[in-house]
Amino acid sequence: MNIDELNGRQLDLAVARHVFGHQVEEHPNIRTGEMDAVYSPSLRISNATWVRVPQYSQTHSRQVEMELQKQGWTRKDERPGTGSVVRVVLEHPDGRTVEAVGPVNEAICRAALKAVGS
Repeated sequence: MNIDELNGRQLDLAVARHVFGHQVEEHPNIRTGEMDAVYSPSLRISNATWVRVPQYSQTHSRQVEMELQKQGWTRKDERPGTGSVVRVVLEHPDGRTVEAVGPVNEAICRAALKAVGS
């Protein structure tokens, strides 16, 4: 699927895998019984604890931005779009630039996926 078409949990799982490098597994949510995704922040430990993949595209995009900063990316610009849509532009010191459009948290996540894939 095209990065610009990802949203919701699909976008969250892609960010967990590609931006943070987590091994993500699908498991049923104990409360709802619906399939969800988890990762282990400590896979090297034999009794690894599995935690739910955060909702990066909804409320945790700041974590994504901090991870990108570690990788040298900076948020160059955020241009208003129509309604709640913005264009997020990320720039790397080596001259690479990526951008994505959508609600701000989703746009940050999409741009992050493009950055790590560039």
